[in-house]
Amino acid sequence: MLAANLLKNPVFWEVAGWLAFLIVGGLFIASDFRHRLSRWQQLGLLVVLVGLLVTNRLLLLFFNRELNPDESQMLSQAITLWHHPVYWRSTDGATMGPLSSYFASIPAYWGSALDYLAIRRTGFLCLLVSVITGYFTLENFFRPRTARLALLPGVAFLAFAYQLDFLHATNEQLSLALLGLAFWQYSRLWKRQSFDSVSGLFVLGFICSLVPFAKLQGAPPALVIAAAALIELLGLRKRLDPAQFWAAFGGLLAGGLAFPLLVVFLTWQFEVFDDFLQFYLFGNLNYSAGASFWDYLLRFPAYVYHNLDFLFFLIQSFALLLGWVLFSEGRKKHNGLLIFALASIITAGYAVIKPGNEFGHYLLYLIFPFCLLNAWLIDSLQAPFHTLVWVLLILVSIGIKSALQREDLAKEPLNAFRQQPFGFRTLFVSTPAREILKYARPGEDLVVWGWAPTYNIQTQMPQGVADNHTIRCMLGSPEAQSRHRARYLRNIQTSRPPVFADAVGPNSFWLNNRATQGYENFPELKRFIDANYRYIGDVENTRIYVRTDRYQQP
Repeated sequence: MLAANLLKNPVFWEVAGWLAFLIVGGLFIASDFRHRLSRWQQLGLLVVLVGLLVTNRLLLLFFNRELNPDESQMLSQAITLWHHPVYWRSTDGATMGPLSSYFASIPAYWGSALDYLAIRRTGFLCLLVSVITGYFTLENFFRPRTARLALLPGVAFLAFAYQLDFLHATNEQLSLALLGLAFWQYSRLWKRQSFDSVSGLFVLGFICSLVPFAKLQGAPPALVIAAAALIELLGLRKRLDPAQFWAAFGGLLAGGLAFPLLVVFLTWQFEVFDDFLQFYLFGNLNYSAGASFWDYLLRFPAYVYHNLDFLFFLIQSFALLLGWVLFSEGRKKHNGLLIFALASIITAGYAVIKPGNEFGHYLLYLIFPFCLLNAWLIDSLQAPFHTLVWVLLILVSIGIKSALQREDLAKEPLNAFRQQPFGFRTLFVSTPAREILKYARPGEDLVVWGWAPTYNIQTQMPQGVADNHTIRCMLGSPEAQSRHRARYLRNIQTSRPPVFADAVGPNSFWLNNRATQGYENFPELKRFIDANYRYIGDVENTRIYVRTDRYQQP
């Protein structure tokens, strides 16, 4: 009983998080005063570093509430794919790649409900993959000490991030895990100087080719990794037989083309190739808030300033750069790795800035590239004193950041997972969702107009249309609206869901104006609803319509 009460005490978890941080910092400092650590001791330090992240993120894995509409979008897509598994026919994640949605559906295959617990746990698994592969990547490039010290600010950022944009299950997480695997594979080839390995290059090309299908935004960093491998291979050309060179080049190319060609084949086979081109490839390449890249670049400092967690992470990196300038011991450097790190930062920065939408979670793409740069700098600062100063800098900066955020943290309702540990493990079902379930059953299709896929999660009903939000039906160019509306109408005429809900209003993200954004502003849809559905009523600002035959036999 005492242990249970302790685990439900928010003070316990706050103390545990900071205590874990102090233990990690203390062990890192103490390890530098040892002349030599065994392999198991090195791995033990990695385990405690991962333990810091687990300790600070554990409560989120038992919080069954939406932190961000992105979570509901991925979940509703996962539920839909569980019932209707052809992507672009049954669901379209817009900027989210198909692999992210399929990956989110995996818990259903072992009998788990597709709720916020499930998606946050799959997202956390991706986070662990990113951290662990990041460590082994840096270890391959440098040494274990450099790897753990360079990664410490990234893990501290992830562990002590208070802004919800860095805490929710994001659609970047799978692509980041895949990028982590790609960096790791590249580092393995680099360490062995085996860029003529056909199988090794094939694996690298294949992993890189998966990234755009998890999220197209991750393509630029993936291209840098593949390009770096190609440059290394070209550097070996004079030393290799032509047959060896072309076999290695063919391995990289074949790996890079294998999955995209499979996607093309499957989309053609299931007759969704045009949707893949139009709605994913071209749609995302044109995705922008409406201004130029240079306008977004000029706004980037303000973008970072408003994301305090990331701002302090950058401050730590710039402080390290200053320390390197002042105290570098002049060790022989791997300048090729410096160029690789800078190229990774530039391309990740481009991926973050290009869309023009200043979502905090985009900044996650920059975490490991900056850790890679940190590693290059730290590798020249070998004295135990340098480790002491570096660890203390991170501890103090995280402490200052946390103090600055404390007041805002207290005002944020969704921080209930901290204030009431393990108190929200049951999925909340809203009044509109309960009303929907009077006329439909879990597993049947549900169409929600607006941006409220949370109703699909609360009812466990798949989407009856590919778009689980109607931004693109109401906003954007007339041509884009026309394409999305045509597909929306075609989908709903095919699925004929038992219930149609218009959530435009306070329950809908972004789409709040019923007068200009309600479903009746789409005349063809209004005619279809009028002809086939009966209006039940307005339930907490959500209008609910039931198919005529289902209303007669609820």
